Amino acid sequence: MLKIHIIIPTHNRRALAERCLERVFAQTAIEAMSVTVVNDGSGDGTAGMLAASFPAARVIEGDGALWWTGAVAKALDALRPSFAANDFFLLVNDDTLLREDTVEVLVRESTRAGRAGMAPIAVDASSGRAISTGWGPGSGAILNDFEKARTVLREHNGLYEVHTLFGRCSLFPVEILERVRNYDAASFPHYYGDVDFGLRARKEGFHLFVTDATCIEVVENQAATGSHFTFRQGPQDFASVVENMTSIRSIENVPITWRYMRRHFRDRAGRNTASIAWRSLRQWRPIYKALGLSPLPQRGAAHSAQTQDEPRTATKAPLDRARPRMRQLLAPIFEAAFYLVYQTVRGSYRLVQWARRRGVARDGQPKKP
Repeated sequence: MLKIHIIIPTHNRRALAERCLERVFAQTAIEAMSVTVVNDGSGDGTAGMLAASFPAARVIEGDGALWWTGAVAKALDALRPSFAANDFFLLVNDDTLLREDTVEVLVRESTRAGRAGMAPIAVDASSGRAISTGWGPGSGAILNDFEKARTVLREHNGLYEVHTLFGRCSLFPVEILERVRNYDAASFPHYYGDVDFGLRARKEGFHLFVTDATCIEVVENQAATGSHFTFRQGPQDFASVVENMTSIRSIENVPITWRYMRRHFRDRAGRNTASIAWRSLRQWRPIYKALGLSPLPQRGAAHSAQTQDEPRTATKAPLDRARPRMRQLLAPIFEAAFYLVYQTVRGSYRLVQWARRRGVARDGQPKKP
């Protein structure tokens, strides 16, 4: 009989983890499941809660430096010797609430699709808005809109193919590890680890789908999810801008974004990384105030519509009318400058390498400095 190996990483989110595990152990497929929690150095009583309330769960302890991808990779390394030919592994984030049939349905749909990777549709637990569980070209407008997702899924027999799946709730057949290998914690310790794995799987010929046969809720704790959530709420000093561009807890980490883009979107790496860098730099106080910017919208937050009492653009001051246009112009100018700097550095490096090779070819040995 096949077995489904559930992996749940957690760090200092005891209440969320407890709610998540309550739903996991209430699954209709519980007899075919094993549950592994990676407790990455939590200091909030998570270890005691796991021992007292979920003794059937296997707990792997971390030192607090595993982050999300490292926790998943460590669990897979520990579990892989016990995998049988027809098994699956399912990643579940600790802020995710499953329906009682979620595991059973995902396995059924994966089997129906030829043992494909599978994720359910998702909604934000507080707002009820759709949250994407996978990515492909044009998928954002669909999977982040509940009605559009339902319509498209009906047209595709309940399965919407994507290029990668997000880690919040994604099922994979165990044989995927033979060709894709483990999650790359060295390159992507926290963000991009799940996306990178899915894109590598697709390159190896695996199909990945989102299904509406079941649905999950995401109880998002913005303060714990990532530093970028609070960073986007208003103008910041330069130290905060630099931290947001370099912190592992930020999805706008520029070096990691660059690494990801170079691996999967080489022809657009400079432009895409510049766009991510701009999201941090636009929050720097001088730019933010000069352009009259507003907080960036958060996932699940309702967009405020213009009221009848608000002045229309035509009645605003000239500077107010010019600001939207200035914003539109500044971002591509910055991105072009970033790309130009990148190409200059890259060209200089290649020129130095070429000169060194010529020196070796001419003299038969490298020149001494």
